[in-house]
Amino acid sequence: MTQQPNPSGLAIVVCDQIIEDKATGKKSLIGIFNNIASQTFPCRHPALAVFVSLTEGRGTYQAKLRVVNEETQTQVTEVNGQIQLPEVHTVAELIFNFIGLEFPEPGLYAIEFYCADALILERRFHVMQAKAPPKGPPPAEL
Repeated sequence: MTQQPNPSGLAIVVCDQIIEDKATGKKSLIGIFNNIASQTFPCRHPALAVFVSLTEGRGTYQAKLRVVNEETQTQVTEVNGQIQLPEVHTVAELIFNFIGLEFPEPGLYAIEFYCADALILERRFHVMQAKAPPKGPPPAEL
């Protein structure tokens, strides 16, 4: 029996929102970003969407997407499910929407996508301490 091939990752993108056109199936990725900044921790990010695109797999896969702190290995969230790739040239486009994800501390985080426990795609991003706005009245205009 031949082993099921792992899919190849084409893209993993982090953004504010993903809109899918019902007529065409085309997806629009809105507000692509690489970093999150907060003045206080733990912080809640209001909305985060992840777009994942795969190909070159065949069959049904147990899939997992997780968000984890790279330094501490603290897991922020995990989503599990099945994906179907009926033939090797199928391109699967997956959308994950997260509301109110809590990041316990600043640091380097990763979004990891797995098929059958094999890491297919990984996207790193920073969650950082934002500087507080200056106190007092705004500076006078020149």
